[in-house]
Amino acid sequence: MHLRVLHVSHESLPDWRVEKSAITGLKLGYRVSFAGKPGNNTNGTKFATIYEMEWNSKARLGIPYYWERVKKQLKKILKQEAPDIVHSHNLYSAKLISELGVPFVFDDHEYWSMSSKILLEMDYQPFQSSIRTQKMGKSEMSKITFKGRMGRIRRRLIDRYAIRIWTAWEKELISTTPVIVVSETIAKDYERQRNARPFLVPNYPIWSEIEAVGSPTYQAPVDCIYSGGDGNDKVMYPQRQMDGLFEIFENNKRYPLTIAGWSDPSFSNLRFVGFLSRPEMFDEMSRHTVGLLPWKKHWAHYYTNPNKPYEYAHAGLVVMCTSSIHPVIESLQDCCVTFEDYPDLMKKLDYLQGHPEELYNLRKRTRELAREKLTWEKHEDQIISAYKCC
Repeated sequence: MHLRVLHVSHESLPDWRVEKSAITGLKLGYRVSFAGKPGNNTNGTKFATIYEMEWNSKARLGIPYYWERVKKQLKKILKQEAPDIVHSHNLYSAKLISELGVPFVFDDHEYWSMSSKILLEMDYQPFQSSIRTQKMGKSEMSKITFKGRMGRIRRRLIDRYAIRIWTAWEKELISTTPVIVVSETIAKDYERQRNARPFLVPNYPIWSEIEAVGSPTYQAPVDCIYSGGDGNDKVMYPQRQMDGLFEIFENNKRYPLTIAGWSDPSFSNLRFVGFLSRPEMFDEMSRHTVGLLPWKKHWAHYYTNPNKPYEYAHAGLVVMCTSSIHPVIESLQDCCVTFEDYPDLMKKLDYLQGHPEELYNLRKRTRELAREKLTWEKHEDQIISAYKCC
């Protein structure tokens, strides 16, 4: 059966989870198309057609005039594409398509009712990045203008409204629609809610991108890498906070640290390699021995399942992870080295430095586990099962 599947998102391409889902359909002979914000698609050949939709923050809040404008665009696309199924990515597109009478699945990249609560934490923080957090002294506090204070109050009111409406949308969708989730902890939460039908598809790499990644070579010294775009963020995301980490590596110089994803000239002893394509990223990772997921403990980590630890694992690195990030620890089993805080992280790096054979053997075991269990293909049948439930 050659289905016509339309992937809809409020984001633009490239989006690797969207594209992996499209590849799954292509392997079965489906026609796959995409509708979302204009962007720089790095590999448009995955999609038969790419449609552009203009989203804005007011539409994402469901404000009627802006919501209807986006709905009008989507109606036009549906008429042109005539899909059998819509694969809606994230909450806004799922809610929108639910109003148009088309069979669809809800791919919940985030746990929206939980993730949206982070907005309130961010409201009470000054402008800062996740990399460097600076407490505001009295002199800085006194510079906040009346206009600035009113802006904060307005922002908090909007965020409280957003939390209320997004939670209601999510509750409605998961009770009526097949929902694809990224972690077992989210799936279990949904299963406890009435009529929820979760399908688990974690953020694992696809086989074609890791097939050629070789076995780890013996390297005695600890050599760390962190991959992510955090340095490009203009605000601090509390669940991804790691202020103080770079200063530790910068000042004590015990272990090299490479950061892939952005550049920062203010650190002289750290190596920044900027944005890398996925092949370049795996090539860079494979030159190191330890991959870090060093976000400071946060309640949202119970549901958090990012890509990077599994990319580290396929590159043959020891994965070191904050002990609060349960989905990653469950996936990597005894191949994940956990730590409580940064002093504990350094102690465990010291241990690995003093036991090079153990470091090497753990790298080999981690890669073997990744290739055996942690690939997209191990779970992609759940996408097809979700389609069949529409």
